[in-house]
Amino acid sequence: MMGFQFCVLGSGSSGNSVAFWDSETAFLVDAGFSCRETARRMGQAGLDPESISTILISHEHSDHIGGARVIQKKFSPRILTTFPVNRWLDAKFGIATEPELEPDIPFKLGNFTVTPFEVSHDASQTVGFTIAKGTARVAMATDLGHITPGLERHFAGADAIILESNHDVQMLKEGPYPAFLKKRILGKQGHLSNVQSSEMLVNIVGERTRHVTLAHLSQENNKPDIARDEAGKALSSRKNIEIVPASQFDIGNIIKVR
Repeated sequence: MMGFQFCVLGSGSSGNSVAFWDSETAFLVDAGFSCRETARRMGQAGLDPESISTILISHEHSDHIGGARVIQKKFSPRILTTFPVNRWLDAKFGIATEPELEPDIPFKLGNFTVTPFEVSHDASQTVGFTIAKGTARVAMATDLGHITPGLERHFAGADAIILESNHDVQMLKEGPYPAFLKKRILGKQGHLSNVQSSEMLVNIVGERTRHVTLAHLSQENNKPDIARDEAGKALSSRKNIEIVPASQFDIGNIIKVR
């Protein structure tokens, strides 16, 4: 079988993690939940935490690496990062990683081909990923401040897309966050708004695209219905696409990609 499956174990400011697997290989992108919580959510998806061979880290913020050290200690997966993130995690948290992720350089992970690509976010270096097996492909980026030149080519025509839709601009501007935090979120190294995400989706959804996950929704500055409606309006001509806002409290559906 050429296809594979994935499940968003959770996405938001309290934690981010996505599981990918086929009959031979299982791995995580990010490990932002505690080891116990990650294992529980994997169990809900029908996965054994012992089966995880690798964790790919997008960047060093705590909602993406919070469980990595304990998961590594308990289940012994490799943890792969870019070189700047490797240095940061070693110095700040004592997490042993392998700095093998290089933007735009594909590598094999079992039968998968994984390609990191750089995005704009306020970390030492932040990457999204395309994950492919045969002709089946998923593209994902959960933290990015704006759409940089060339970014959309990594997503274009993917079977499934996981893309940040962090905030509703009006809710953020009128909300309780201090001015410096609002400025950070709205900045080019912050987070994508619903409108920015939807504008990007118009350009990257292709004939093969069947599933869109809206990731990293803010609890304070967004609502799932608002994010879904914004994306739905942008993609109104495409009736065969499932649009699902991710939750940081519950796992998403198991999505099969072929």
